[in-house]
Amino acid sequence: MAAGPAALRAAERKPQPKTTRASPLAMWALTGTLKSDDVRRQLDAFHAAGWGVVLYPRWGLELEYLGEAWFERIRFIVEQAAARKMEVWLYDEFTWPSGHAKGLVTQGHEHLEAQLLHVERDGRSRIERVAGSANLLDAEATRRFLQVTHDRYAAAVGKFFGSTVRAIFTDEPSLELQHRGRPKGETSWRLAWSAAMEAALGGDFRQRITSVGGDVAHSPLWRDYWAAYTRIFHDVWVAPIARWCEAHKIAFTGHLLGEHSFGTQVAYNGCLRRQLGAFGIPGIDEISTRTEVARCEAMTLAAIAEFAGRERMAEVYALGPPTMTLGTMRRMVELCAACGVDRYVLGMCPQDFRGGIHKREYFGVYGPQQPWFRECARIYTDFVAEAAERARAAKPLGVPWPSDEELWTAAGPEPTKSPSLKAMSEKFIAAAREAIRARLEPGAAAPPALATRKRMEAAWTFAPKGLNSIRLDQPTLTVVELPRTAELSVQSQLVRGLRINGVAVNLDAAPADRHFDLSYRRVSVARLFRVGENRIEVDSTEPKPLKFLPALVLWGSFAVDTQGRLIAPPKTLIPGDWRAQGYPAFCGTGRYRTTVTLDTISKSLCVDSGGYPARAIVNGRNLGVRAWTPFVFDLRGAARAGRNDIIIEIASTLGHLVTPAEAPPVGLLAAWFES
Repeated sequence: MAAGPAALRAAERKPQPKTTRASPLAMWALTGTLKSDDVRRQLDAFHAAGWGVVLYPRWGLELEYLGEAWFERIRFIVEQAAARKMEVWLYDEFTWPSGHAKGLVTQGHEHLEAQLLHVERDGRSRIERVAGSANLLDAEATRRFLQVTHDRYAAAVGKFFGSTVRAIFTDEPSLELQHRGRPKGETSWRLAWSAAMEAALGGDFRQRITSVGGDVAHSPLWRDYWAAYTRIFHDVWVAPIARWCEAHKIAFTGHLLGEHSFGTQVAYNGCLRRQLGAFGIPGIDEISTRTEVARCEAMTLAAIAEFAGRERMAEVYALGPPTMTLGTMRRMVELCAACGVDRYVLGMCPQDFRGGIHKREYFGVYGPQQPWFRECARIYTDFVAEAAERARAAKPLGVPWPSDEELWTAAGPEPTKSPSLKAMSEKFIAAAREAIRARLEPGAAAPPALATRKRMEAAWTFAPKGLNSIRLDQPTLTVVELPRTAELSVQSQLVRGLRINGVAVNLDAAPADRHFDLSYRRVSVARLFRVGENRIEVDSTEPKPLKFLPALVLWGSFAVDTQGRLIAPPKTLIPGDWRAQGYPAFCGTGRYRTTVTLDTISKSLCVDSGGYPARAIVNGRNLGVRAWTPFVFDLRGAARAGRNDIIIEIASTLGHLVTPAEAPPVGLLAAWFES
């Protein structure tokens, strides 16, 4: 029953061939109706960045999931991707957890519903069905899942399998109730159950538990339960899907649930490494974006490191925040690559923000809506490809894993609360972090020679490349000086009607906002504003503003003073955070310009942008973009003795608009010369 080294080696006998270049993949959240022009536009953006796509149906999809229109759009998307020579991965569920096909597995097949075995402290037990949730421990449920999902994808785009379509992604396959804690006041332990489990346990497990007597929690019978659970989950769900993928010449990929501790691994997978061994491209959910070794998800990384010699995937950045820097994204790649990860799925890159009305807890966006995307996504792509070369040579961390028998014996009826498993996890994680640290910090390099720094003292003019932006959450807006341009992005899901100073805005005639996000409509409102107080009446579906989904975003040729009033844009900005100088929620690229006189030519120009992308142009020569530190620009061949014209452009993030109070400083915080 144990998944020891031999079992892991057996699972690795047929690794998937690697691509020559490990491109990132956008977890492309498909929402709305997926109009052809919109699909082409976003595919063009991803293609220009060198990214592939994972076709991920999400809340906000306005087509019937797995209906005829859905598959027609999937065919169109895959054909368009093929024409662009892009890599595509399919996704096997509507959001997550995988295995249920948004209830279609059990619809009309209620006998396939998941079963929970409730066991009381005295050993008494009962079985409860979970409506709408498929039983991942029932072979018939797995066959039906494959019929309603995988088989239909094969019928729709199977001719692209093994070429454009390389994999199908599974996301935390589990019983839906496994995601939630035990309800308050419930005393029974809740365990996954099926007829296959009952047979594997000899048909009398419930009777044996009842006859244990006083100390049911410490019965050795729980070891038998977890051993059976591991085998049945593998044989009934994981292995059949892996075989289907292999037969159809695509890779089985994605990630499981509960990777971060031994308690959660046992509770959700029985043995994480055994289940991952069946994957063509094993994957992890490095969801927390903790780049510091002392805080990283070391057990998750150690698990993926076990599969040396294969493509290894991580879903990254999924919790955001939307102000995340590309430097943080790079450090996460460095951390994962040290443990063998060479494929990255960026969670997420939404078609539009419709899903934000359903999932309100977090907001991570790495697609074309980000101001940095057009110029910096390709820089990220190139770094991922470089890191992948190192990752493919990465070996297991060398930290000994407890045997399955040790884990199952210590698990009891509630592994996530087992003190023994907690202690084993802490010991393993500490050792894994030391092993990761040794890979990332192999030795102290000699400190670089200190450069001579000279702070740039200059008067900077400033102008946005585009329009300034603020979110409008209050019923009034004071205007000191009328802007020449004022355009309003109106969230179509939230706003049923809008009046400005008593005048109704015709939202039905407003086009989709292709400059910001397709879930908004864009209208010009400059003529409706007046000097003084302006009243904004919104008929909204929400009683109060949503954190990550503004109902109204104002774009225009204005600045904003400390009282939130619209004023004329300032002519100059001093080095420092531009948010305090008229641009408190600017989502875009700002251009600074100055002229300096140099007695001697310095070697480098250095910029502090708050960690956000910066470009330098000196005397008309473009010195390129820096996506992360060091923000250093080589002046050789560009600067000259005497008068020099210097332009510095800095890109903010979507988060600086949607969560301005939580956003880090951004702008030209400082600049200096080095020689």
